[in-house]
Amino acid sequence: MPYDRYIPLERSDLAKAQLRKAVLAGPEAVEQRWRSLHKATFMGNVREEKVHVYLQGEKDTVYRVDTTLWACTAEWVVFKDSVRIPVDQVIRVEFYHSSDE
Repeated sequence: MPYDRYIPLERSDLAKAQLRKAVLAGPEAVEQRWRSLHKATFMGNVREEKVHVYLQGEKDTVYRVDTTLWACTAEWVVFKDSVRIPVDQVIRVEFYHSSDE
């Protein structure tokens, strides 16, 4: 499912965003999110690559943060400078390559 309608959000502004729990399609979607978060963590730590992280905002708002993931636990996604959000607020993760590569 492409997310072409989103609000860009800087990592430093995550604390100000009105986020809520993302409702996913089912257990398979939850598992896919988990696998994507762990792959993104590997890419952030080993390759220092950024990913698109789509977050559920209030009502139907979707935010996108372009950043690296530093850690992921069962409850938290951790970004640079110890910025963190609950895992259940992540809708999905998309992988891309920057034009600098």
